[in-house]
Amino acid sequence: MPRGRAKSTGRTVKPAGVTFETGVLEYLEHLGEREDRSRSWLINRMVKEHAQKFGIDIKSFASKPANPITE
Repeated sequence: MPRGRAKSTGRTVKPAGVTFETGVLEYLEHLGEREDRSRSWLINRMVKEHAQKFGIDIKSFASKPANPITE
Protein backbone atom coordinates (compact mmCIF):
# COMPACT_ATOMS: atom_id res chain seq x y z
CA MET A 1 0.00 0.00 0.00
CA PRO A 2 1.41 3.43 -0.95
CA ARG A 3 2.40 5.73 1.88
CA GLY A 4 1.93 9.46 2.15
CA ARG A 5 -0.39 11.75 0.28
CA ALA A 6 -1.62 11.30 -3.25
CA LYS A 7 0.33 13.31 -5.80
CA SER A 8 -1.45 16.59 -6.34
CA THR A 9 0.92 18.33 -8.74
CA GLY A 10 2.67 17.54 -11.97
CA ARG A 11 6.10 17.90 -10.37
CA THR A 12 8.80 15.40 -11.17
CA VAL A 13 9.87 13.65 -7.99
CA LYS A 14 12.56 11.11 -7.11
CA PRO A 15 12.47 8.95 -3.99
CA ALA A 16 15.50 9.16 -1.70
CA GLY A 17 16.37 7.34 1.49
CA VAL A 18 17.43 9.62 4.32
CA THR A 19 18.93 8.87 7.73
CA PHE A 20 18.05 11.34 10.49
CA GLU A 21 19.87 12.27 13.66
CA THR A 22 18.16 11.65 16.99
CA GLY A 23 15.23 13.99 17.44
CA VAL A 24 15.12 15.24 13.84
CA LEU A 25 12.59 12.67 12.62
CA GLU A 26 10.46 13.23 15.69
CA TYR A 27 10.53 16.98 15.11
CA LEU A 28 9.56 16.53 11.45
CA GLU A 29 6.64 14.34 12.49
CA HIS A 30 5.56 16.93 15.08
CA LEU A 31 5.88 19.77 12.58
CA GLY A 32 4.07 17.77 9.90
CA GLU A 33 1.11 17.17 12.21
CA ARG A 34 1.03 20.81 13.27
CA GLU A 35 1.26 22.13 9.70
CA ASP A 36 -0.78 19.28 8.16
CA ARG A 37 2.09 18.54 5.76
CA SER A 38 4.11 15.44 4.89
CA ARG A 39 7.77 15.01 5.85
CA SER A 40 8.66 15.15 2.17
CA TRP A 41 6.87 18.48 1.73
CA LEU A 42 8.60 19.91 4.81
CA ILE A 43 12.07 18.78 3.72
CA ASN A 44 11.56 20.07 0.17
CA ARG A 45 10.35 23.43 1.52
CA MET A 46 13.31 23.73 3.93
CA VAL A 47 15.85 22.95 1.21
CA LYS A 48 14.24 25.40 -1.23
CA GLU A 49 14.18 28.15 1.40
CA HIS A 50 17.84 27.48 2.25
CA ALA A 51 18.85 27.70 -1.42
CA GLN A 52 16.84 30.89 -1.89
CA LYS A 53 18.49 32.43 1.18
CA PHE A 54 21.87 31.97 -0.50
CA GLY A 55 20.68 33.12 -3.92
CA ILE A 56 20.84 29.69 -5.51
CA ASP A 57 18.42 28.81 -8.31
CA ILE A 58 17.54 25.27 -7.29
CA LYS A 59 15.84 24.64 -10.62
CA SER A 60 19.26 24.80 -12.30
CA PHE A 61 20.11 21.53 -10.52
CA ALA A 62 17.09 19.68 -11.94
CA SER A 63 17.79 16.91 -14.40
CA LYS A 64 17.01 17.84 -17.93
CA PRO A 65 14.34 15.67 -19.57
CA ALA A 66 15.66 13.10 -22.02
CA ASN A 67 15.46 14.00 -25.69
CA PRO A 68 12.85 11.95 -27.56
CA ILE A 69 14.20 9.35 -29.95
CA THR A 70 13.72 10.38 -33.56
CA GLU A 71 14.24 8.16 -36.55
